[in-house]
Amino acid sequence: MKIPSFSRRKYKSLMLQLFTQLLAIVFFMIALLLIINTTFIETMFYIRYQTSMSRAVSEINELKSLDESFFDEIEKIEKEDNSYIEIFDKNTGKLIYSTLMNDIRGHTMFDFEQDPSLFFGFANARKLKVIKNLDIAGDGLFFIGKEISNDIEYLVYQSVLDTGNTVNVYTQMNIIQSNAEYTSDIVRILICLVGISLMIAFFIYAWLFTRPLIEMNDVTKRMAKMDFSKRCVTKSTNELGQLAASINSMSDSLAEALGDLQEKNRQLELDIEHEHKMEKSRKEFVSNVSHELKTPIAIIQGYAEGLKLGISDNPEDNAEYLDVIIEESQRMNDIVLDLLELSYYESGSYKLSEDCFSINDLIEEYLSAQKIRLSEKGISLDVSMLPGMYGFADESKIGMVLNNYFSNAVSHCEEEKKISVIAEEVEGNYRIRVFNTGKNISDENFEEMWNSFFRGDKSHRREEGRFGIGLSIVAAIQNMHSMKYGCENKENGVEFWFDIKNMLKICQCN
Repeated sequence: MKIPSFSRRKYKSLMLQLFTQLLAIVFFMIALLLIINTTFIETMFYIRYQTSMSRAVSEINELKSLDESFFDEIEKIEKEDNSYIEIFDKNTGKLIYSTLMNDIRGHTMFDFEQDPSLFFGFANARKLKVIKNLDIAGDGLFFIGKEISNDIEYLVYQSVLDTGNTVNVYTQMNIIQSNAEYTSDIVRILICLVGISLMIAFFIYAWLFTRPLIEMNDVTKRMAKMDFSKRCVTKSTNELGQLAASINSMSDSLAEALGDLQEKNRQLELDIEHEHKMEKSRKEFVSNVSHELKTPIAIIQGYAEGLKLGISDNPEDNAEYLDVIIEESQRMNDIVLDLLELSYYESGSYKLSEDCFSINDLIEEYLSAQKIRLSEKGISLDVSMLPGMYGFADESKIGMVLNNYFSNAVSHCEEEKKISVIAEEVEGNYRIRVFNTGKNISDENFEEMWNSFFRGDKSHRREEGRFGIGLSIVAAIQNMHSMKYGCENKENGVEFWFDIKNMLKICQCN
């Protein structure tokens, strides 16, 4: 299945989409509020002032006597409602009280029968023209009047008191309109401020809400690329938190499964490589065995046929032929025995006879027996050992390891013709080093030289009875002891080494 790829810009669109939707809601609410503000704010003020004027008349109606306190209370009502008040006597029509005049003599109420569109307002007899009748409230009437002399408009409420007197309450229209406009401006500013605040709040909310989703998307994208290093981080316990926990759990499971699969693939590759090496080794082994056995068989066959044909009547020649046949037969027997011994070790059927022994005595006895051989080849020997070294191993097999190393050193000792045997303690065990001057081993031969029938010179020379099995036997013996072994190139030669268990360390552990 092909997994679609998303750029960072695209997967951030979730936040932008959410923010855009919230922004659209904010714009809609702002527009709605502005329309309401523009359309109804002035009406609301008219209603407010009408209510205030009706309440003023109700309060005046509760005042009974025309004493000094009566006029004081009316002045309070005027100040509270910001209006003008006129009261006319029910019988005479004279002005009892006027906001703009203290002298109430000689003035009468507007006569609606003569001119319904005009009436005399206030004590100075200014005329108002009725522009618009609004509605009837209780016992009174609301209308808008315009002063003829200066075009000032008023909202007027005219009603009859319980005493029968007529009362007029005036409020200038420009005051109502200016208050409405001022309030409308304030409301617009507040709406804009609230809108901006909501935009900022919604942007933060959209970012906080979508951040876990963006992070989860990034984690799943990495998971699709087999990268399980990043995890979802969330402190919430809601569905998003549960989703993040599920993604983390799935990432851990996939990482573990992928790790197991990779490990199995690596192991399979190693097994295949090992199988190829084994197949190569098998072919080389068959070739080497064939080569090693072909020569002595050919010699034996040739000398045996010569004896059968009686090519020589000289007893000494015949004896020489027989000696060659016996020597080559022994050579073949040695090869077969070495192969059987190596197979015995590698099969795991051989049981080591491990015991405590003196490493110093083993090395000294072996080197003492090699003095004549070294002298014949002109090789100098240098020995360095720690005193009182006791190992725990199969002594006879350790002797074989030492013999194979030393024989190999003698065969390849060149130039200064010097061999060094060093015994020291390394990592809690004893390490025996056998060094010989001569040519270094090439890098490609370091691994192959532990295989059967390997020879560095590739010429398969027959001198000194070397068959190329010695190092294979060393590897098998050391593996049986679970001890390390190896080889290192030095500045002027080659050094082979192997480890022996330290008896003192074993005793301390026990």
